[in-house]
Amino acid sequence: MKKYFLISVLICSACTYVTAQKRKEATDYNIVFAPDLSNRLNPKFYPKAVNDVDIVQGVLKKVWPDILKFKRTDGQLDHYSVDFINKGLIGLYKINTNLLAIDLQQFDKQVDRINYILERNKVISSLPKDIYNFTTEYKKFSDKAAISNNGADIWTYFQSGIDDRIILPDLAVGKITHKFRNIMVLMTDGYIEAGIYNKGYDLSAKKIEDFRNAFLKSKDEDMASFLSKNNKYKIKPAKNPYLKSLEVIVIEMYDRSLSKTGAATKHPTDMEIMRLIWTDWMKSSGVKRVELKPAASNQAEAVKYILDFIKK
Repeated sequence: MKKYFLISVLICSACTYVTAQKRKEATDYNIVFAPDLSNRLNPKFYPKAVNDVDIVQGVLKKVWPDILKFKRTDGQLDHYSVDFINKGLIGLYKINTNLLAIDLQQFDKQVDRINYILERNKVISSLPKDIYNFTTEYKKFSDKAAISNNGADIWTYFQSGIDDRIILPDLAVGKITHKFRNIMVLMTDGYIEAGIYNKGYDLSAKKIEDFRNAFLKSKDEDMASFLSKNNKYKIKPAKNPYLKSLEVIVIEMYDRSLSKTGAATKHPTDMEIMRLIWTDWMKSSGVKRVELKPAASNQAEAVKYILDFIKK
């Protein structure tokens, strides 16, 4: 009996091995735009060369062919959406979130997916229309936020706002296992000035100034070494298991220590300090991968930051 049992186990193992060998893996992109809708959007306070709407539109216009064709052939299940750091703004601004999503998982057949993406036989595809609706709705709430005075509690968002709505798990479709890269495009100036202050949940302009003064006074030659010995300047790690599956690119970080011409008025600059403390926070929170970028000089530069991050 043991002999037959062993043979059965070996046969089952072999079948499992063959099945595993036949199953293919595909990479799909789940790209989430998460805007900081605070006073950073007000051009009177923080004039920028490019606004968030242009960045979002620029990336969506690269969905085809750049992103969808990157190291892939067919069957893409990409998902592009917006998530709100402050969920209360959805109702306040009457945002139509249904327009803020482009989802290729809606198609069961590849031919339907192709017809959605490409114009064929003089039939206009739906993707450009959805991109237009997406960016039009985005502009509506972005314009409203620019003249309002709402904060963005980024720490709490990473602690509890990022969940299974944002992080897409692997998905088996036929003989293909789709593995999603969950990529967040976080648009913020880098200053975390909403929520609780001086308790490890913020990175205010004052905290950056205090860090700079203390670092210079210490005569330490390395900022990272100084930070490791002075935890009070760190941001407390977020305890969120979903972060281990999240890649984050932080863009449009706005250095207030620079003059209008871009010259540094203080050393180390705000950007250098923010980059250090943000990186420490993201790594200690278990974020899979992070990059931090300064405010771009034009739309093409901002879009390139994001595409380069996606393609790494």
